[in-house]
Amino acid sequence: MSFSLYVHIPYCLTKCPYCDFNAYGVRTWPEEHYVDALCAELRHYISQTPWHEQVIETIYFGGGTPSLFAPASIGRFLKFLANLCPLAPDLEVTLEADPATVTLEKLAGFHSIGINRLSFGTQSFQPTLLKTLGRLHSAEEGLRAIAWARDSGFTNLSLDLIFAVPGQTLPMLESDLSQALACMPEHISLYNLTYEENTPFFAMKQKGQLQPVDEDDEVAMYALVREQCAAKGYRHYEISNFARPGFSSHHNANYWNGGSYLGLGAGAHSFAREPDWGRRWSNEKNPKTYVKKALASGNTQNFQETLTRAQALGEFVFLHLRQLDGFMPATFAERFAVSLAEEFPHVTTLLAEGLLSEEGGRVKLTPRGLLIADSVFASFF
Repeated sequence: MSFSLYVHIPYCLTKCPYCDFNAYGVRTWPEEHYVDALCAELRHYISQTPWHEQVIETIYFGGGTPSLFAPASIGRFLKFLANLCPLAPDLEVTLEADPATVTLEKLAGFHSIGINRLSFGTQSFQPTLLKTLGRLHSAEEGLRAIAWARDSGFTNLSLDLIFAVPGQTLPMLESDLSQALACMPEHISLYNLTYEENTPFFAMKQKGQLQPVDEDDEVAMYALVREQCAAKGYRHYEISNFARPGFSSHHNANYWNGGSYLGLGAGAHSFAREPDWGRRWSNEKNPKTYVKKALASGNTQNFQETLTRAQALGEFVFLHLRQLDGFMPATFAERFAVSLAEEFPHVTTLLAEGLLSEEGGRVKLTPRGLLIADSVFASFF
């Protein structure tokens, strides 16, 4: 069995008003102690089943803002990891980066320590939208960071954009897409803005201080995203993700395919596929408490559960359907010893309504199903 490793860096210069991740706006951060804690937590798990002597296929530094850390700090962790764990020869190592926190020298440093995939939180090239979203970088700084990444040797670059932002129009989105695609990234993620509870944006929406984009306009924006990316040769392989051939995210695919992953860091989540239907857990969210617990014992869990068969069934379908290739009912039957039609008879209705299709032995969302994917997914729980 192989697995993926997720490393959470929770610190940001400021927390964006739409973000509901475990992230904290800070002026200083305990970089050395935090890396010590990550190493201690890794040491705690790596001698245990199911991680012991298993090959790591992908590593993902997420946040927060991992690019706040110095390349030497990330490099120290990677060196510690390489001494403990077998690594896949084609290991994918991704680091999320904020354009406001990088320089040419820093990006070259990240490349030199083994980061081979960079994911930029660009979000927009429109000054007004960047301001609305609480981003610290300008459009020019976003483009400059991308150029620096290329100059540093990165040949696998992903850009994040957000659409359906209050005040955004279709021409503004078209401009954002045009500028992003002109940079020729290998991968692009396009997320529609959501209003998550416990975020400033949610509160502002409730008070009428933010006017969400009209639902019909949001549908038109998603259609534009799909059309423009396809026209430039990007394959739409997951609801929000597009890639050039050979550059889809292997790390995220492991999540969607129900693979095991170990999460290190404050608030990180883990999933072990065995035994039975799998078990998952999450870490202490508060960074200070996380560091203290990790350095003391290596164990920082604050929640864990063993999945029921019903949970595993629903999650298999939901996660696989996020991918536009869908899944083979035969794979479902092999995993659960029951046919898809027996377990979920309403699949017949979803097929008849044109929300799902069955082609080439695979069940997948149709273009119509994509637009109401959340409702389709909910029907399996």
